[in-house]
Amino acid sequence: MHKVRNEADPVPGLDPWAGGKKALCAVAVVALTLVGGDHALAAAPKEVVDAANKEGELRLYWTSTATDTWLKRFQDAFNEHFGTRITVKDTRGADWARDTTKVVAESLAGQKPVWDLMLTTEAHHNDLLQAGLLGRYEWAKLFDVPSQAVMFNGGAYAFAHQVALPAYNTDLVKGADIPKKWEDIFNPKFNEKIGASTATHHWARLSQFWGDERTTQFVKRLAAMKPRLGTLADLNQRLHIGEILLIATQIDNFMRVSKIRKAPAKWAEDLDPVLLQSITVGPLKGSPNPNAALLFAGFLATKKGQDLFQEFQWQSSIFVKGSPYWKFVQGKDVVLLKEDFMAKELQRRTDKYGAMLGYR
Repeated sequence: MHKVRNEADPVPGLDPWAGGKKALCAVAVVALTLVGGDHALAAAPKEVVDAANKEGELRLYWTSTATDTWLKRFQDAFNEHFGTRITVKDTRGADWARDTTKVVAESLAGQKPVWDLMLTTEAHHNDLLQAGLLGRYEWAKLFDVPSQAVMFNGGAYAFAHQVALPAYNTDLVKGADIPKKWEDIFNPKFNEKIGASTATHHWARLSQFWGDERTTQFVKRLAAMKPRLGTLADLNQRLHIGEILLIATQIDNFMRVSKIRKAPAKWAEDLDPVLLQSITVGPLKGSPNPNAALLFAGFLATKKGQDLFQEFQWQSSIFVKGSPYWKFVQGKDVVLLKEDFMAKELQRRTDKYGAMLGYR
């Protein structure tokens, strides 16, 4: 948990330099040895750019909502920034857990990763870490990444965040019925008219802040309301048509959909703490194009990369001063997963709370 306040110290800027390896050396080794001081350089080392150009491509795994147009925009902006000529070949994944498990299983079988980079969450990158598939980089020095964003001993960093909060139908929920704190979702008005999604890891995340006992009692009360069950996408549709009045947690991706469709949906923005999921990136060990992977990961920390991702997904980093989400969380508690909690408690509590709500 972090407390974010308006008077927080400034976050370092995002004018990057990219580091990596000589063509025949391990990326992690040279990424550490290239650092020459406490300040970032102005441009990527020539040997890294040359090696990335020699590789010629990047195999990227990212969101299923991507399109050919967005892929080209990222590819062009990346190449323009570093002066490279790299073709980005993407896989658009709808099931990040399944595909992460696939990469881990193939690694255990002695196969090299099919992707160079996976733009997924901190929980998925934790699985990659446990399988020995993440290297180690000094992101703050190499790319001027905010130090708070660096995770897994330098194996990856959070370049953006996803927000989850209750969402309500603005046509049907007004005034005093709009939740101001988490317990307000137990308003009798919402009995059998509240949705509880398959994203039960949201309650596990909340339990890191509240503790297991309080969260268990909270989920019991939610289950007693006889919530509608379903995916976040399904519940979003039900919210739009008024079949339900409230979704217990909804993520920004679907709030974006609601806004585009001009649907009557809004977050209960006064709630505290705010649940955050880190959108994370780090080169996969043994991947085909390690230099291109390192450069693209670094590109996402640049102002150009940050602005493009914000336009693409409407997600930004709470660690980048002035970003939309930096502004959103000022003065609020936020829940960011701790690495030991991810390793020891996240899955167990996710399964526990899911079973309490009726997911098996």
